[in-house]
Amino acid sequence: MRTPPSGILNWTRRDFVRTGLVTAGAANVAAFVRPSPWPAGAATDPASDLDKLARSVRGRLLRKTSPEYDDARRVWNQAYDLRPLAMVRAANVDDVRRSVEFARKHTVPIAIRAGGHSYAGYGVADGALQIDLGALTTVSVDRDRRTASVGGGTRIRDLLTATLAAGLYTPMGACGAVGVAGLALAGGDTSGRGLYGTACDNLVGAQLVTADGNVLELGPGNNEDLYWAIRGGGGNFGVVTRLDFRLHPVVPMHTAGFAFGWPSVNDLAGVLRTFGDLVRETPDEVRAGFFVDPAAGAFASCDFRGDPAAAAAYLEKWKQAFRPAEARMSTSMPKPDGEQWNTTRLAVDGAFIEDLSGGVVDVLARAAVEARGVGQMLLGLSNGVAARVPMSATAYALRGTGLSSLVAAEWDKPEGRARAEQWVAETGAALRPLAHRAYVNYLPRSTPERIREAYGANYPRLARIKAQYDPANLFRSNQNIVPAPRS
Repeated sequence: MRTPPSGILNWTRRDFVRTGLVTAGAANVAAFVRPSPWPAGAATDPASDLDKLARSVRGRLLRKTSPEYDDARRVWNQAYDLRPLAMVRAANVDDVRRSVEFARKHTVPIAIRAGGHSYAGYGVADGALQIDLGALTTVSVDRDRRTASVGGGTRIRDLLTATLAAGLYTPMGACGAVGVAGLALAGGDTSGRGLYGTACDNLVGAQLVTADGNVLELGPGNNEDLYWAIRGGGGNFGVVTRLDFRLHPVVPMHTAGFAFGWPSVNDLAGVLRTFGDLVRETPDEVRAGFFVDPAAGAFASCDFRGDPAAAAAYLEKWKQAFRPAEARMSTSMPKPDGEQWNTTRLAVDGAFIEDLSGGVVDVLARAAVEARGVGQMLLGLSNGVAARVPMSATAYALRGTGLSSLVAAEWDKPEGRARAEQWVAETGAALRPLAHRAYVNYLPRSTPERIREAYGANYPRLARIKAQYDPANLFRSNQNIVPAPRS
């Protein structure tokens, strides 16, 4: 991040925040129930039962005395240095069941790790039993039905490698190493949401292990309350061991990128307002973003998916609006690997901005210039199909046209942490009165009040479903939805 982003023509989140066995046939697993190894009765010390858990699973169990423990507990955002009680590298769905039963018996919280790229470090937690889904990576593509099924530990690159080989695509994030589950279950702010909706809008089925050890199939007409909740509600309701996605034809993406460097606060505010005017109404084929890099300054990018002539005509509007800034043009196709993110230490916050005008522009412009050399920003357009889905249709609450914003700051040395965290916290606090909802994957570890705010009108229903399926809040290493009180 010390030089201008090389990928500005095909921008990705990496440009601003740089740095087992599940098959399609697993739908029948709910009928296969092995007896629990944990007899009923008073709970004992969890450490004393770890040997029994290790013998009962086909995968590996790591504990604090295991040589691999320290490496295994590290996550991508190394600002979080946490020590779980133990880690189960699940080999199959039954390993997940047995791990959940152990945690329930001993009232030990569960941390679910799929890709390990959570900004808030939620793949690991102090004193928790981590369930690592990294071996559940089977990918199955049905070209005729245009669907793909993936294991709960699948990475984006593995899913897209399989679908692109079939000439098909489903909206995913920019970094190929990110876990599919962590992205999709939070909603999935993806580049294709204008044409295809978010990742969760394309989630047509799933398999989930609940807090009581049941293995459930979710989808239209099948456990619909949980199916609604996992499309935006994250890992609050159980361990998702399989996800099924709708696929779409692959189309080229035509891009115009604009670099503005470091203008004054007033000039940067003017550029932001121009960007806001351009994205207020857009065709579904468009995605757009505005970025501030701590070294290189401000950038804007507009992509048009589809016909080259239609793209050229539309992008001409952007060229005229941003003159004299020169447009850099390119055409590309989706790539499985995308950007590669090095491990880092960073602080983040997010907000959903409904309109770039008035006070919000002033906040963003001042914060960007004041944080030169430290802070970075991303404003990603949510439009089209994703915007038209009713807010109550899924748990994902960021409906209507708007900009999903991320503010972040990295540090290399311990002495840089305080400044980075302070800038992020102050910028987030200044935005919050102007933008109440937020993409939960962009939030820091948050209070119950902040999570209620992020989900808006969908939160009461989420809390009721949480109370039904996880009343003890076993799954709380996440942006936590607190179970509603029993009436």
